[in-house]
Amino acid sequence: MLPQLRFKPAERFLLFFIVLAACALAGSLIVGFVVHNGPTTKALRLATVIQDCIIFILPSLMTAVLISSLPANFLKIESAPSIKLLILAVTAMLVSIPLMNWIVMMNDSLVLPESLSGLESWMRLHENEARASVKMLLGDGSVSSLIIDLLIVGILAGLSEEILFRGTLQQLFLSSRLNIHLSIWITAIIFSAIHMQFFGFVPRLLLGAYFGYLLWWSRSLWLPVIIHAFNNSIVVYSTWKSGEISEGGGDSSIDQWGLDSPMLILASAILTVFIIFRLHREQKSAVIQRVK
Repeated sequence: MLPQLRFKPAERFLLFFIVLAACALAGSLIVGFVVHNGPTTKALRLATVIQDCIIFILPSLMTAVLISSLPANFLKIESAPSIKLLILAVTAMLVSIPLMNWIVMMNDSLVLPESLSGLESWMRLHENEARASVKMLLGDGSVSSLIIDLLIVGILAGLSEEILFRGTLQQLFLSSRLNIHLSIWITAIIFSAIHMQFFGFVPRLLLGAYFGYLLWWSRSLWLPVIIHAFNNSIVVYSTWKSGEISEGGGDSSIDQWGLDSPMLILASAILTVFIIFRLHREQKSAVIQRVK
């Protein structure tokens, strides 16, 4: 249940977008100053921290304070998830790796009709630019660089994106009496689209929906924050390890697991669905116990 909120639903959305726009403008000006001499690893890392804090976290906190007398309750940050839910959520992420790798591969191999070749070229250009920025952000491949990347791209990004999308936007949709599933999936679509990486849209959409359901089932934003940070950290480590593998002549990395085995992909899909079902059932049991 959401706490008693101020203003009408449309007014709450308007207030959120005004606050978000103001913070985005301020954050963009600061980021522009940071990278005005050209993008470097150090500048991009600082810009990412500024973006996460000023454009994602700050407007979420401000909106919660402005529209709710219980902002922590609105954001769902006042309680921790159960250990059992956390273990199940992490397990689902791990067993889904082969399946998600296959979905990533299929999405990345998307080819648009000839009539949309111009659009596809534009999308590929943005995708390549995003990958180049991420590569520069991740640094020189040293252990110290890995630790910094885990803190910024793994933990901070997981926190900032969840507090904005699931903690604020999804909650705003719910407060407007929108169906829970629509609230989760609309938020997930916006979450995926905002990254402007079109050839990773589907896997990011599915992750966004998963994070949304984790919030709904656990009633705690900390569960999707932890799982989002865990997922980001896997990607960071995989990218870092891939650099080591390339230099060492190996050919195995996390983002390739299962791609050569249809049976492993199928098993991954079945296990992932089973564990997510267990997560849902665990939540229903907890609700029944609270009612009793």
